[in-house]
Amino acid sequence: MVGRVKVILRAGDASIETSALLNSGFETDAPDIAVPTELAKRLRLWPPEESAIALIDTGGGEVSLPYYESAAELELVLGDREGKRVIVNVLVSPHIHEVLISDYLASLLGIVLLDFKKGFWRLSDDPADKVRTSYEPREW
Repeated sequence: MVGRVKVILRAGDASIETSALLNSGFETDAPDIAVPTELAKRLRLWPPEESAIALIDTGGGEVSLPYYESAAELELVLGDREGKRVIVNVLVSPHIHEVLISDYLASLLGIVLLDFKKGFWRLSDDPADKVRTSYEPREW
């Protein structure tokens, strides 16, 4: 198990609820998410129109991806309280099958991973004994 949270992504009049993988290796200097092409289609961000191109270093080498600044709102879905909402930049990748949350965005949302193997996490302002469990992956 790895850390996954439930989110709602909104872009224009499109809204999608899905799980998102917390990826500490997705290091950024801005609130970035990466989404699969199929999800980008549903958010009307594919095919690319008037997007910037980002060069991304991956384990498989450098790739060029469409990059949309401030293109969506991400809402963290919590069962026990209202989740934070953040305007995010969106990278569209044909090489992934689920939404990825960058280290920057996870920090901005206040997400603290407690156990990578078991997928336990909490928010930085949760009580110290609060443990949240990861969601099942949703692949696109």
